[in-house]
Amino acid sequence: MNPEAARLTLPWKRLIAELAVIVAGVLIALAADSWWEQRQERRRAEEYLQQLLSDFRETERGLQGAIAGDTEKLEAANRVIDRAYRGRFPPSDSLALPTGYHFFRPITGTLTALVQGGDLRLLDRDTLRFELAEYLATIDDIQTVLRHTETMIWNSTERVTLARARHSQTARRRAANGGSGWGQVDVAGALNDPEIISALQVQVAASQIRLFNLNRLEKPTAQLIRLIQAALDHP
Repeated sequence: MNPEAARLTLPWKRLIAELAVIVAGVLIALAADSWWEQRQERRRAEEYLQQLLSDFRETERGLQGAIAGDTEKLEAANRVIDRAYRGRFPPSDSLALPTGYHFFRPITGTLTALVQGGDLRLLDRDTLRFELAEYLATIDDIQTVLRHTETMIWNSTERVTLARARHSQTARRRAANGGSGWGQVDVAGALNDPEIISALQVQVAASQIRLFNLNRLEKPTAQLIRLIQAALDHP
């Protein structure tokens, strides 16, 4: 190769080498950015999982309390209705006309943010992602039903309260007129009052609906606690 050709070739070799260095630098930078982004996403996923685990455990405790409380209300209302039909009236000072419910609200802030905010993709387990999305939809449906039963129970409680007040006044009038009365309330009158029995039957129906829906959450809540714990234990 003559000297003139050599002088023309050398700059091209230098340019190619410099270009290779630049490309390598860009690739290294992109790889570093990707590594950092993946690390950040793994950290965010772990934070989500930790908070979800705490939320679901709290939800499970609340769920168990609600099931126990509504079961107690159901059994108590059924006992009063049974006494009304069988005529086995309790003493006046022990007559309880049970209405009410055990308030339950699941902890769903983190779950809602994860699903609706698009961060569900951060979790790398398909089963867990599917279960979380399905749980949120189930929770929405169940809460709608529970709010409806709360309205039913509030209405039945108002009816029972007004009816009981009438029978308490009757008992006081009897006592004032020299009769033995029933002390606090006219038990026989109260337990033969269709308004009271009807209201307690509404309470029973509402409690049964609540328990059916609360029980629907027991298994998926426990299942998600297991899946989230497994994801944290074996990332």
